[in-house]
Amino acid sequence: MTLHRITDVARLTGTNASTLRLWEQHGLVTPKRSAVGQRVFDSADIEKIRAIQHMRKVEGLNMSAIRKALAEKHFDIAPESLEREPEAEGPDESGQNEMGSRFRLARRKAGLSLREAGELTGLPVSFISTFERTSQGATVASMQALALCYGTTVTDLSQPSRRKRRREVVRRGEERRIAGFGKNIRILQLAESLSLLDCQKWVLQPGAESSGFYSHEGEEFIHVLSGMFRIAVDDVQHVLGPGDSIAFPSQHPHSWRATGDEPTVLIWVNTPKSF
Repeated sequence: MTLHRITDVARLTGTNASTLRLWEQHGLVTPKRSAVGQRVFDSADIEKIRAIQHMRKVEGLNMSAIRKALAEKHFDIAPESLEREPEAEGPDESGQNEMGSRFRLARRKAGLSLREAGELTGLPVSFISTFERTSQGATVASMQALALCYGTTVTDLSQPSRRKRRREVVRRGEERRIAGFGKNIRILQLAESLSLLDCQKWVLQPGAESSGFYSHEGEEFIHVLSGMFRIAVDDVQHVLGPGDSIAFPSQHPHSWRATGDEPTVLIWVNTPKSF
């Protein structure tokens, strides 16, 4: 029987190691352990992972629905915690706390309690609860970790409640801003009509940063329009200035910071929409 390491399985199935560990914590996959304690997967595990990926990406199922579907297909799954919170309320109609409300709704749709979300992401329960109530205090890395945990993306959670007509042309000054990142990070959506490309303009004040490494599925491209931008990919530091670009697989852990004395302006593209 051939056994595969987690990095090989991620490549074979189009996922990433952090996603596979998350699914393991949810009880969706149960890898074996090598003699030195490393996760290893057999062909049956790979078949299940591909099935989970299809349910998530193509069918749009959340974690609870995936568990049910796996059971119906007679895949082995680990027992699920019974601790749950009451059914979610809808987003705050005033819009003031809408981003936090959307994350709360996504967490509950994923069937997770605050404690479970904290355990899966490593974030304090008090932080998650406060962010859900106030939409304040989150960093890029923490939002990305929560969205990944809930089986969604920050971009999807930032979509307006009432979708406007799809626009092929986005005029200057009419871009939709993604809320929730505070005054030092301004993210503008440049393309609303595409399903695979996430095209954004980032305006970062000096010192704005991701506040930690994060990773997700897909690939990304960054082009610096102005200012200075320092990014670490797999602990390798790159300093970029106006006209410089970088592209890398998003599965590689990355963190960044706007350096210099003036705002940094970037064109940032992800594919698929995995930010």
